[in-house]
Amino acid sequence: MMESEWELERVRLYQLRRAHPDWSQPRLAQALQHSLSWVKRWLKRFKEAEHPSLAMFKSRSRAPHHRPHQVVNEVRDAILALRDTLKATYGRVVGAKPILYHLQRDPVLQAKGFYLPRSTRTLWQVLKEGGRIPTRVYEGHPLERPAPMQHWELDFGQLGATFEFLTVVDRGTSILVETQTQPHYSAETALLAVAQLFIAAGLPHKLRFDNDTRFVGNWLSDGYPSPLMRFLWCLGVEPDLVEPGKPYHKPFAERSVRTLKYECLWLDPPADWRDAAERLQRYRQFYNQDRANQSLACGNRPPYEAFPTLPSLTPVPQVVDPDAWLPHYHRRIFRRRVERSGVIALGKQDYYVGYRYAGERMAVLLDAQQRVFQVLHRGEVIRTLEIPGLVGHVLPFGEYLKRMMQEAHTLNRV
Repeated sequence: MMESEWELERVRLYQLRRAHPDWSQPRLAQALQHSLSWVKRWLKRFKEAEHPSLAMFKSRSRAPHHRPHQVVNEVRDAILALRDTLKATYGRVVGAKPILYHLQRDPVLQAKGFYLPRSTRTLWQVLKEGGRIPTRVYEGHPLERPAPMQHWELDFGQLGATFEFLTVVDRGTSILVETQTQPHYSAETALLAVAQLFIAAGLPHKLRFDNDTRFVGNWLSDGYPSPLMRFLWCLGVEPDLVEPGKPYHKPFAERSVRTLKYECLWLDPPADWRDAAERLQRYRQFYNQDRANQSLACGNRPPYEAFPTLPSLTPVPQVVDPDAWLPHYHRRIFRRRVERSGVIALGKQDYYVGYRYAGERMAVLLDAQQRVFQVLHRGEVIRTLEIPGLVGHVLPFGEYLKRMMQEAHTLNRV
């Protein structure tokens, strides 16, 4: 509406109020088809007017009634000088409040009648403009994307106490490679899930995951490879562990867990883990084929549209060398403390080293060439032990998987 039309509406309100002084404000608003707040505001202005005139029907200017005080250059120089000189008095770099205290007591500035700021916010602005507070520049560094379908991220998600789900995302393309569900994942079922993933999709070069005990074993193992770690090395897949406490090093899997919850599982909670598996499978097709992905790699397109041609991955081998993990841990040292019974634990095997070493720390060196452990005490080899679980010949993939799942099953009791 034009200003002239608004003035006519205000005149109508004034006349209606005089004609019907008993009407309530909501009734006036209904009669004029205006909001209640508009009626209240203008009735208040009519009441404030000393004499009725055309001026009371006009809009008031939204310009500020008082111009803000300006900090003159002499006051700015005084603030910066106090910042520099008060450091010797206080023994530290002072903030806005100490500067404000001394500024208000400056006799020279008071004598000249300059406006002295009373807000710490104004002082911070002066200090920043004067170069006393450096401007922090945060530069974004986009992640360097690997080749498509060569480096995957894996993580668990949980929907309350109902079930857990596993999500796998490709770092190079943001493709949602796989989703699986279970009532609860253990070390055994997690290894089986990874095996099923490889059978269905093929083998990537790397698989990134965190230090979940179902992946890497008990923290007391001090880096001794868990069944899953050995399984990956034997298939030619490099485990890419995330540093503890840094989940942002696997951002694609973390974001995937959130997206699956917000866009699929929380909208209509599934009845059980089997129902969730079907829903996640349908959502995975939508995610890859139809959902616009805002990642830099996809450019606001679905992943399959952004990457129409994907490389063929190496299938799971027919036979596996179950000892192929050894060279990756050659000369690796594992720390152990000797128990009161005189034994140390490596993997699921206990080794006797002697009662007289009870309570002392030992270093266990893995010698992949000799296929033995060397127990070191104060720099000397005191025992040479066989590495448990070595086979010495290749196994069919199915038999090897069954063997590793049996080892992983024992971790569930730890």
